[in-house]
Amino acid sequence: MERTPRRGAAAVVSELLLAYEGSGAAWARGPTRLYDRLADRVLRGVAAELAGALVLDVGAGTGALCRALRSCGATPVALDVSPDMLAWVDGAAVVSVTGDMLALPFIDNAFDAAVSGFALSHVDAPERALGEIARVVRRNGRVVIGVFGAAAANASKDVVDGVAARFGHRRPDWYASLKARTEPLSNTPQLLRACAEAGGLRSPHIDDITVDSGIETPEELVDYRIGMAHLAPFVRSLPPERREEFVGQAIAEVRKCGQVLRPRLLILSCRAPA
Repeated sequence: MERTPRRGAAAVVSELLLAYEGSGAAWARGPTRLYDRLADRVLRGVAAELAGALVLDVGAGTGALCRALRSCGATPVALDVSPDMLAWVDGAAVVSVTGDMLALPFIDNAFDAAVSGFALSHVDAPERALGEIARVVRRNGRVVIGVFGAAAANASKDVVDGVAARFGHRRPDWYASLKARTEPLSNTPQLLRACAEAGGLRSPHIDDITVDSGIETPEELVDYRIGMAHLAPFVRSLPPERREEFVGQAIAEVRKCGQVLRPRLLILSCRAPA
C-alpha cells in the first residue's frame, strides 16, 4: 500500500528541489570530498562483481558513485531529480537522466545492477523506491545502497548551523522533515533491511561502520557544511562581505569545538528477484 502524503508534502518536495537547483557548485567545492570517499567505501565489497556491468546510480547527485563505478570498470548511468546536480557528473556517467526514484523512467530489467548513495532517506516511501530499483535490475542482479545511520549529533555541524541562524538563516521545512520524518524510515540496520524486503529485494546483508571522512580542518568542515543543500542557497544569497564574515565566524566556532566528522554508514547489499 502506498504511503499517503501529509498535507503540504508537495510543498516540502518543491522546496527540496529548489534547494538542490543551483547548489551543484557549492556541493562540488565542499561535500564532494566526503561523498567521494563514502562512495568508494560503499562499493568496496562488490567492486570486482560490477566490472563490465551497466549500473544505474539512483539519486546520483554530482556523481560520487558514478566516479567510483568507473574506477571499478563499470558503465554508470546517472539518475537524479536535479539537473543542476547532474551537470557536475560530467563524464563520469555514460548518460545522465533527470527522474524520480519513486517512478524510474526505465523499462524492466534494463540494468545489470543498481546503486544508490544517501538518496533513499530523501523519500517518504523508501520501500517503494527499492521496489522500483528491483524492477529495473535484471534477475538476480546486484543492488547496493548506502545510507547514513542514526548517530549522535556532531558539534561541528551544529556550530555552523548555529552561526547561520545568527546571520538570519531559517531551517527549511524540507530539511526539518528529512531529519524528523524520512531519515528515520531507513537509518538503522533493522529498518533498512525491512525496506529492502518490502521492496522485493533478496538476501539483504548490511554492514554498519564508522567512516573516516578525510575532512579534518575547520576550513574543510565549514566548506563541507555550507555546501549542503539546506545551507547553500542561504550562503549564496548573502552579499560578499556578509558571506565572508559568516564563513570566518563559522571557522572560528568550529575551531573551538574541534569535533571531526566520522559518519555512521549503513551499506545494504542485496539482489533483485530471481
